[in-house]
Amino acid sequence: MDLNAFWQENKRSLVATGGGIVVFVIGSMLVDRYFRDELRSQTRAADSAAQKLRAEPMFSLSDRDAAEKENAALAAAVATLSQATAFEARPAYRLDPKAGPPTNQYFAAVSRVRDELLTLAGRNNLRLPDDLGLPALSPTREEEIARYLEALDLVDRAARAAMGAGLRRIDKVEIRLDPKLATRQGVGEIERTRVEMTAAGAPGPIVRFLAATQSASGGGSASAGEAWKPLILEKAEVLTSRGKPDEATLQATFVVARLQGGS
Repeated sequence: MDLNAFWQENKRSLVATGGGIVVFVIGSMLVDRYFRDELRSQTRAADSAAQKLRAEPMFSLSDRDAAEKENAALAAAVATLSQATAFEARPAYRLDPKAGPPTNQYFAAVSRVRDELLTLAGRNNLRLPDDLGLPALSPTREEEIARYLEALDLVDRAARAAMGAGLRRIDKVEIRLDPKLATRQGVGEIERTRVEMTAAGAPGPIVRFLAATQSASGGGSASAGEAWKPLILEKAEVLTSRGKPDEATLQATFVVARLQGGS
């Protein structure tokens, strides 16, 4: 083999390779000289930590007991908040699997509540929308029917609180199901059916109405033995009328909340 010819043909690659080897050797020497002690220290620390993890438990029995107590306390707090937040419809506003098709139950409940509530509102001089906020086209899906009945329960309670407060006009009621109800991702942790109300009248009755909806007795509108929880008020805005200083307008949004895994 002609070494001179081989050198002439490959000298560039041989020089580059040799230069790389020299740089690597020099770099290794520099690292060993300036960082050897630190590397050994870090290695010893890592070995010590690994040995400690193998030989000693990370948590003691007292740590476990404390964690269990904290978990129990958190579970109790969540249960309390859930009970206080979730809307519990009265039996007359719940679908009964033994009572026939959901659509028939819906029509019967709406007819009954509309007749009772509008008659009662007339006796108490409260003007109330005939539709009570329900959709013009009756729902057909069972899950939607169940939620409209729950919202109707809230409308009934709010209307009775308005009567007790001396309110004279509820101009608009609109029930809006959670927009995520029919989506693939679902409603998440909390499902919200919103009931929007617009009312007008003297400021005093409006304030008493809002207070009644937040009272544990509905401002006295709850019947004896009837379960009543304060209604969830998401938003309320009271505006005075420019032309009538003794009249105000209320725009309020109530929420029927369903928690994940709830009813």
